[in-house]
Amino acid sequence: MQRPLWGLDLRVLGAVIVLTLVGLIANFSTSFAEGALASAHFYRQLIWVAAGLVIMVIVAAVEIRYIQLFASLAYGLGIVALLAVLVIGQTQMGAKRWINLGAFQLQPSEAVKITTLLGLARLISGYPREAGRAGLTFAALAMTIVPTFLILIEPDLGTALVFPMMMFCMLGWGGVPLWHLLLIALPVIAVITSWNLTLHALALLGLLVALFLASRRWLVIVIATVAFVALGAATPALWNHLHPYQQKRLLTFVNPEADPLGSAYQIIQSKIAVGSGGMTGKGFLSGTQTQLKFLPEGHTDFIFSAWGEQFGFLGSALVLLLFFTIFYQGIRLAARCHNPFHSLVAAGIVSLLTLQVLLNMFMTVGLLPVTGVPLPFISYGGSSLLTWMTMAGLLLGVSMRWREY
Repeated sequence: MQRPLWGLDLRVLGAVIVLTLVGLIANFSTSFAEGALASAHFYRQLIWVAAGLVIMVIVAAVEIRYIQLFASLAYGLGIVALLAVLVIGQTQMGAKRWINLGAFQLQPSEAVKITTLLGLARLISGYPREAGRAGLTFAALAMTIVPTFLILIEPDLGTALVFPMMMFCMLGWGGVPLWHLLLIALPVIAVITSWNLTLHALALLGLLVALFLASRRWLVIVIATVAFVALGAATPALWNHLHPYQQKRLLTFVNPEADPLGSAYQIIQSKIAVGSGGMTGKGFLSGTQTQLKFLPEGHTDFIFSAWGEQFGFLGSALVLLLFFTIFYQGIRLAARCHNPFHSLVAAGIVSLLTLQVLLNMFMTVGLLPVTGVPLPFISYGGSSLLTWMTMAGLLLGVSMRWREY
């Protein structure tokens, strides 16, 4: 049954539209700095915004039950697309991530964010409770590992990172016990803390205490201890299997000043751009880092730096407020949905948005390594923009149908 248009969440719609306008303004400023070729980038982005708005309206109008019906098929098609890019994809800058469609280059890993989200939402909402939460956790892990692995071997570490984190959030929202989530997080914590023995020991102690309080299962605690120590010991081997550019990015993150003209150049110039913006910024088209081309990838990965340099803290705060509006309204919507699938779709979109925004912004100010994660709705790129406009359409569609069971 169709719901009236007045059920549409106008706050989410308004935030999405303003964010796309911010993206156009920021893309124009970086295009202006880079010349005729980048101007073509701006006009292409303008076309993608128009196409994205149409897609958003169409997706919002589709009944969610039909989307739920075909969620598993969509997930399967997404995996096929990831396999296809490894076979027929074009290699650019050492990575095979795009399929050439003539006038448009498709990046399947962006679209697979949607298909994996829908697949997980259907799995979690439809999993029989009598089968146990452990079975659900393993099924969700299997569903997430496949696209994550295929994207890692492209290679695209930044995009691959968001899939397990999205799954973690959706499982938590779906009622999976805390100790299951702690076990999922265990490998990440073990690897991250392995560089310092004291930190590694403290992390293990904290994890064991949390597992004991959450599960009180000694077998789980013993297995977790063995796995944590083994992963910590195996981290040097994992490091040796990283691509050289990935190792360089991680080393640059730890000490960017050690190579200011090499791999650290992006981070240093980005921090200068953000910091020099001050309270109100240098003004539109007046950012020295952007206009003098000191800021690399100013229209993609570091577009937030270009925006912050021109419009300062106040302009950056506006962008954060717009993202927070979508986050807040999305969480409220997910909490009041009567249908578990609707709720999980909303929660998944919000978690994915939050993760990607934080990864991008923390990267631009040097709090995380450079991972190549675009800023939703703002960064240049048709695949990314159309993906996020589709997810905005899904969120708006749920907002009109939250009463449905």
